[in-house]
Amino acid sequence: MPRRSATDAARTREAIAAAARAAFAMDGYAGASTARIARDAGVSEGALFHHFRTKAALFRAVFVALEAELDAHVRAASRDGAPMDAFLAGCRSAMTFGARPDYQRVVLIDGPTVLGDAEWRKVDAQIGLATLTSGLRNLAGRDNLSLAAARPLSVLVMGALNEMIFALARKEEGVELEACLDALARMLSPWMDGQGDNSTKGAGSSG
Repeated sequence: MPRRSATDAARTREAIAAAARAAFAMDGYAGASTARIARDAGVSEGALFHHFRTKAALFRAVFVALEAELDAHVRAASRDGAPMDAFLAGCRSAMTFGARPDYQRVVLIDGPTVLGDAEWRKVDAQIGLATLTSGLRNLAGRDNLSLAAARPLSVLVMGALNEMIFALARKEEGVELEACLDALARMLSPWMDGQGDNSTKGAGSSG
């Protein structure tokens, strides 16, 4: 019986989160009604607040789910191919996912306001930084670049990718996905060559 109850609770929570994602994507955080979300999920508003104590907590759960989904897409896209091809495929996947209406409304528009800029960046880094670091170490050759040495560059590249996604979402003039990827490749190529030179000097170790 406890196992069944836990399963039912998980399903209810998932139903609420799915309804909330649709509501936040369509109406924004301010316009989304918890009463409507509960109704769409097939539960009472009291049940909604049993699983998510506040509307902000529900929003955060949706935000985290979207960020995790983006990260999963990036990992899947960057599994195969030559190191640079795999890395750029992951970046392309991130920017393509970033164009989705639900991601744009929840993560890009409402996220910084509802969560606050510091929390927004903290969650983004907690979910995506490890994937980005792994991709950069694959580019350099894992024996050439330790986890500690990769982190500063990971932070820089993550910032660049986030700004690319924001710029593409705003449809800024002269900013196109393929041009962004080409610029990123040009930025990283000299660094990759430098890492190759360092490998003959015993620089860095696998973390």
